[in-house]
Amino acid sequence: MKAATKTIILTGTHITPAIELINQLQSDPNTNWKIYYIGRKYTSPIEKIPAIEYELIPKMGIDYKIIDCGKLDRRYWPNTIAGLPKTFKGILQSIYYVIKIKPQIVVSFGGYLSVPVIFASWIRHIPSITHEQTSTISLSTKINSIFTTKVALSFDHKNLLRQLPQEKISLTGNLIRRSIFDPSKSKLSRLINNPKLPIIYITAGNQGSQKINTLILELAKNLTKTHTLIHQTGKQDYQRVKSEASSYQNYLVFDYIEPENLAWIFSKLSIIISRSGANSTQEIAQFGHKTILIPLPVTQQNEQKLNAKWLKSLYPRRVIILNDLSLTTHKLSKAIKKLSKISTTKKKITPKINYRLLQLIYEIL
Repeated sequence: MKAATKTIILTGTHITPAIELINQLQSDPNTNWKIYYIGRKYTSPIEKIPAIEYELIPKMGIDYKIIDCGKLDRRYWPNTIAGLPKTFKGILQSIYYVIKIKPQIVVSFGGYLSVPVIFASWIRHIPSITHEQTSTISLSTKINSIFTTKVALSFDHKNLLRQLPQEKISLTGNLIRRSIFDPSKSKLSRLINNPKLPIIYITAGNQGSQKINTLILELAKNLTKTHTLIHQTGKQDYQRVKSEASSYQNYLVFDYIEPENLAWIFSKLSIIISRSGANSTQEIAQFGHKTILIPLPVTQQNEQKLNAKWLKSLYPRRVIILNDLSLTTHKLSKAIKKLSKISTTKKKITPKINYRLLQLIYEIL
């Protein structure tokens, strides 16, 4: 029996769970999904750095539609006011694409850009889901919850449930990328100078952190004598770090790390140094790695600090949380030495694919 054809629009700036849902849709035996993604071209309305989803999603064979949308900046309202024309433009562009594509359903993965798309689907009476990855409720999710059919949550914390329309809530959990569990496609091992050295993986998310990058460079002379450093810097700081790191052996620098290479790193690393975004902490939790978390000092509702505390509650001995504002090379070096003394047994990871969001899509349709 031939699978039915359905059309879906995905949107949002939280790319990790979006990629996993795309994988599930593309391998769905019950439906031939025509998938469109409405997204941004740049990381923000101000900075002209290409967004990671703009580079990755089309490579998956997805028709990627760009909208230009203003952002609600609660820390600096002049930016919000200046972005109002773009906000209205984003709404009009979203309505145009929703009318043209005629999807059966729209699924959002948050961020300011998802709001006009969810609003456009509401205007056109198209069912929609907004998915929240974090243990807090973002402003975009709060706004989307007014117009969306369902709000899919990763956590069932009482404070989350109180902030949303009760009849719309569905607990689906987060979507962990299956690709990070399969290192077989990676060729990263060929770049390792000394396979006997333990690996420290440094990342601060897709955009990176200039402060963390600089601290690692200051420690590199000593660290590279005892460890292999694999450093994901983000695009903005990549050339600077790559240039300064070139004088050291055992130091690999990347602006972005593909999932198959990340899978190899996760299977081999000794210590990870990271920000504490929702997707990062939940992926680390799958492996139980020794981790140094440096939460962003200013995030909505202290989201990153809460994520860090959640991960530490799971692995109290293996997780160290450092304050970004008072972070120094001495404190970072001390944390690395402390974790290096802790011996851990690598556990065999059996990935469990989370299909609850896909099931929710079918329930709505």
